[in-house]
Amino acid sequence: MTQPPVCGCCGTRCAPFDSSVVLSHIEVQYFRCPACGLVRTEEPTWLDEAYSQPIASMDIGLLGRCVHLANVTEAVVRSMPGTSRCLDWAGGYGVLTRLLRDRGLNVRHHDPHTTNLFAAGLEGDPGQPWDLITLFEVMEHLIDPGKDLAPLAAVAPVLLFTTELLPEPTPRPGSWWYYTQETGQHVTFYTPAALAALASRLGMSLVSDGKSVHAFHRPGALPRKTSWIIRHPRRARALASALRRARPTGSLLDEDFEAARRERGSH
Repeated sequence: MTQPPVCGCCGTRCAPFDSSVVLSHIEVQYFRCPACGLVRTEEPTWLDEAYSQPIASMDIGLLGRCVHLANVTEAVVRSMPGTSRCLDWAGGYGVLTRLLRDRGLNVRHHDPHTTNLFAAGLEGDPGQPWDLITLFEVMEHLIDPGKDLAPLAAVAPVLLFTTELLPEPTPRPGSWWYYTQETGQHVTFYTPAALAALASRLGMSLVSDGKSVHAFHRPGALPRKTSWIIRHPRRARALASALRRARPTGSLLDEDFEAARRERGSH
């Protein structure tokens, strides 16, 4: 029996929960935190194989998700006066960064593990101060979220993120699609209590839609209307459009194109 790990959200020793086969050939133990309900795998020794393709081939919803999250992010940023410097952490191919810059938002990209196809030259340093950091479809990949997020919480007052919350009662591996044992990339799964405990550990508070869109924020960092947007992300498209008209900013597409052309000409 693998030694039960400590919960990365609240610090409680987890208890054995179930087992399942990951990547079609690896028997993996799952553990559940008795205090906050978090579910996680044993220490994932299979990640080199799981990330042989950084973006799993099963993730066919990536582009549609980026469009939706561009709406959510734009509505959030435009509802927060003074928010200008944003970083998309673990931003994959750079699709979201490109979409948001096309809408006039000063967003930078960070992901050292994936080829930056759409925001090349627009990388940002996660060690620098930011007004807001996005972490979309990232949390379920973190085996120790408290440790991984602490440096980001230190440089940004708001962390806007997505992850699907565990249903009740807690489903067994194989009975809930978000476990995605086929890819082996999802290793940690959260309850509202787990996210609240993690927020407290980071010195922040939690706001959530209770399903998949959430934010950690420092005291006073999130206006009331921004909290409302996060709790109602399906309204984001209309709200983003309305806020864009109220606080217009020109697209950064032409500026970025000229910078890319100058960079290419210098080689």
